[in-house]
Amino acid sequence: MRLIVRTVLVKIKAGFLVGVLLAVVQPVHAADLVVFSAAALKGAFEKLPEQYFAASGDHVRLIYGTAGQVHDRAVSGEAFDLVIVPPTPLANLVERHLVQEGSQKDLARVRLGMAVKTGTAAPSIGDDQAFAHVLLDAPSIGMANPATGATSGIYLAKLIDRLGIGDRVDAKIKYYAEGQTAMEAMARGEVSVGLGQISEIKPVHGVTLVGPIPEDLQLKTTYAVGIGANSGSPEMAKKLLSYLTGPAVQASLKANGFDLVSPAN
Repeated sequence: MRLIVRTVLVKIKAGFLVGVLLAVVQPVHAADLVVFSAAALKGAFEKLPEQYFAASGDHVRLIYGTAGQVHDRAVSGEAFDLVIVPPTPLANLVERHLVQEGSQKDLARVRLGMAVKTGTAAPSIGDDQAFAHVLLDAPSIGMANPATGATSGIYLAKLIDRLGIGDRVDAKIKYYAEGQTAMEAMARGEVSVGLGQISEIKPVHGVTLVGPIPEDLQLKTTYAVGIGANSGSPEMAKKLLSYLTGPAVQASLKANGFDLVSPAN
């Protein structure tokens, strides 16, 4: 609500006109901002809509998917104000004139990790051999489906082949739509070991992060945000982008397993 002051001319008995200030409370429509986001940020953004509404009065609607799905949704012509994906698909959206050139900002970076169901003994994954051994010994493995365009799923499928164990573990891998969905399945007992981005492990109750996978096998994925070229509220979208790079959201990203990036990025 906004207080609007208007001057109204009122005729009084003496025949003179005087200006009377009337305070009129009139509703001002808040912006309804649509954000397409990679699912890796779902845990970190859990409270974002209510927090941003309290701070600005604007509504935020988050639509999640794998990085590939988010990119394809933006290309399909569906309206959005902000989009959050890794830098390469974001650059493609800029090239397609779907994201404002120069609006891109890096938000945070996340590593891959291994998790087990809470209460299960955590295996050692300190080096490549130990990591491969755990996968070979695991009765079942849960991870994001590469076919959905999941960043972690695509990389992990190639990594397992690179380790030379694909023919021995492929049959026991269970694929899920997203990494966090795989972790939720592990919490229910559907799989014994989970692989995915740490930000998709930490928010899930009932699972325990074993740790990052070995450094020389690691994938560090940066997530970046850009403003939709056809945003209906570009100034409001710019304010939301600024909020995402501010202290409240950055603290939530860090708490959910992200590494923060330099403000210069």
